[in-house]
Amino acid sequence: MHSYYKHVSKISYTEWGLGHRALKAIYSGAIEPILTYGAPVWEKGLTKQNNLRKYQRARRMQNIKIAKAFRTLSHEASCALAAVRHSRLAVQQKVRTYKASHNNIECDAPLQVRYWPHPAEIPLIRAATEIPHDVINIFTDGSKIGGKEGAAAVIIKHDTVLHQYKCGLHERCSNNQAEQVAILRALEQIQTLQLAEDAGKTVVVNTWHWTHCRIETNTTH
Repeated sequence: MHSYYKHVSKISYTEWGLGHRALKAIYSGAIEPILTYGAPVWEKGLTKQNNLRKYQRARRMQNIKIAKAFRTLSHEASCALAAVRHSRLAVQQKVRTYKASHNNIECDAPLQVRYWPHPAEIPLIRAATEIPHDVINIFTDGSKIGGKEGAAAVIIKHDTVLHQYKCGLHERCSNNQAEQVAILRALEQIQTLQLAEDAGKTVVVNTWHWTHCRIETNTTH
């Protein structure tokens, strides 16, 4: 770890050298994986202040280089100026991701680039003007009240309820994220519905604040 710091120090000074974006890319791709390697094994060791200070000292040195700040900067301030996660949050995220992947637990994680959908395969989405009668209506809602977060959706066609969905979300989720989860889960469920039509499906999304979107697909999923 010290050798990495020496190499970065040679190409980055307070007033010249690599910029913030380049240093942060190096930090995210080369340094942070080293600092969080094997986190599920030694995470509990950070409960001791002596171990935590040593760990934060290593992160603080890198943050100061990214922020091009002075060495008197504290660890918390260096994280804010360098726009990186706090040490505890970075370690907790690694531990939770590890536990989720090894215990078949669903969790939100950045999607790898190779799994991104091709632009040509993304359905056309536009604001609804003239909505045909024969459509699938989705009514969704996401809310956060009293520290409790949740999302719900109902799929209706011809005044018949085809599917209902509701779930609780993590307390850190925002209201907008809850709305997005409700819409996403409803659209995923539509792909599994067995409908009589062989033509495309037209879906109208009705959110709690009456935002309407029309989604058209040329094939039945």
